[in-house]
Amino acid sequence: MIKDNQADVGIGTLIVFIAMILVAAVAAAVLIQTSGVLQQKAQQTGKEATAEVASNLKVTSLIGQTDATHSYVQKLNITVELAAGGTSIDFSKVVIKYINETTSTTLNLNTADSGATATLFNYSEERVGSGTPNHVLQAADLAVVTMDLSLMNQQLYPRKKGTIYLIPETGTMVLKDVAAPATFGDSDMIQLFP
Repeated sequence: MIKDNQADVGIGTLIVFIAMILVAAVAAAVLIQTSGVLQQKAQQTGKEATAEVASNLKVTSLIGQTDATHSYVQKLNITVELAAGGTSIDFSKVVIKYINETTSTTLNLNTADSGATATLFNYSEERVGSGTPNHVLQAADLAVVTMDLSLMNQQLYPRKKGTIYLIPETGTMVLKDVAAPATFGDSDMIQLFP
């Protein structure tokens, strides 16, 4: 009697082969879906990183206005512009923090444009690169941020120090140390930076 077992082995091999193809197809679909999700996340992260780096403020000068007796600095005028390649910054979303040797104050934009207060800073555009003056710092704009240290009860006396943090909605925070000279002399305005 002749036995033919080759057909049984062929069907078993065919079943294993089809199962391997199905497993490989499922694995390939999972890999394709995962790579698509990772690509989307990588693009989003890239956009956020670009916005973080590109929207950078640059402080060009810091002028202190002294009181009538030239005893202390009562107001700070911070001149700012966008760094090269920076994107527009809406100052209604900017937070400024001023810290002296004893006190910390957080300031927001005074949208009424009625002058700086104890918790609000004033923003004005000295040079408008394009469009009309508003609370948005754009390329080629030069703006002045005014803080009233007297109303904040944080006057800057000779030989004293303070720190200014300009914190935009997106982008890099700008930190500027302020150091008062030994005397103000008879000057109404004192250049504190650069």
